[in-house]
Amino acid sequence: MAVGTVGVHAWWAVSHVLPGGGITEPIDGRFTIALLGSDAADWRDGARVDSTMLVSVDAISGRTLVISVPRNIVNIPFPVDSPLNAIYPDGYVCPNQMVDPCMLTMVYQTGLDHADLYPKKSDPGAEATVDALEGITGLTINYYAFIDMDGFEDLVDAVGGIDLTIRQRVAVGAMDQTMYWIEPGNHHFTGEEALWYIRTRVGADDYTRMTREKCVLLSVVDEFGPSTLATHFMDLISAASTNARTNIPSNQVPSLVSLAQKATTWTISTLNLTPPDVDPLNPDYSQIHQRVSDAVAEVEDRDNPSSTRTDTLGTTDLTTACGY
Repeated sequence: MAVGTVGVHAWWAVSHVLPGGGITEPIDGRFTIALLGSDAADWRDGARVDSTMLVSVDAISGRTLVISVPRNIVNIPFPVDSPLNAIYPDGYVCPNQMVDPCMLTMVYQTGLDHADLYPKKSDPGAEATVDALEGITGLTINYYAFIDMDGFEDLVDAVGGIDLTIRQRVAVGAMDQTMYWIEPGNHHFTGEEALWYIRTRVGADDYTRMTREKCVLLSVVDEFGPSTLATHFMDLISAASTNARTNIPSNQVPSLVSLAQKATTWTISTLNLTPPDVDPLNPDYSQIHQRVSDAVAEVEDRDNPSSTRTDTLGTTDLTTACGY
């Protein structure tokens, strides 16, 4: 009886979080998932996507590339099949673009404002952001996973916190006000502590925060082993059903979990679409598309024993970069 009750509760929660709607087949042999972190919370109005990463995984080997996209990138070209292309045929440009530019972080709210263009979609803001990310990178995205600040805290707490190795002293605070310092060394963070770590701006820029976000992502993934799923399953379901959503269908979860386990056996590579290689305020999207395409090919070629390819794209080993 208890098992049945848990199963019914879990299915009810998952049915809300996993309504489906994504592309279930791999594209060019890979699954690409957009990870969207929002600054929305119960205590603030509006919603902007402050953290955007694409995780591209080989559908067979699990070889993974994480692509970080800056939230302040401008002049985004929406794909021709995007509903927002009709409104922004010349790119995502605001009337006063030179002074108050439209940026990637604002696309989520634009999607909500034009929800009628995304009928039957559970989250028009996330769908619009996926469209923008496809225009930026040239990749076709299978799924998205969206989580807000409250949901992030709940998720980290649900796995019992995360372990991080901090290499440099980090000032934690808002604007120029330092509340406390995180000293170099090994740390175990609660959800609230992890959120402060990735969001603090004191003495740092957006690109430094992007690196922190990827390290926290890697740590969260590291916590999602079989024992965590077994001991914290209902906590994870509860955290996800309240403050997170995705268009991954529930019947795809087992295969994606299996693929994620394969991914952890390889070096995870990362590509940053940031200065000096990419200028977010004056982006060359043809160049960006080529960089992304070459980075994917570079990761795939690591399984080719006769390859003579060298790393010329600035991709890095995420595990080493994060101190694991």
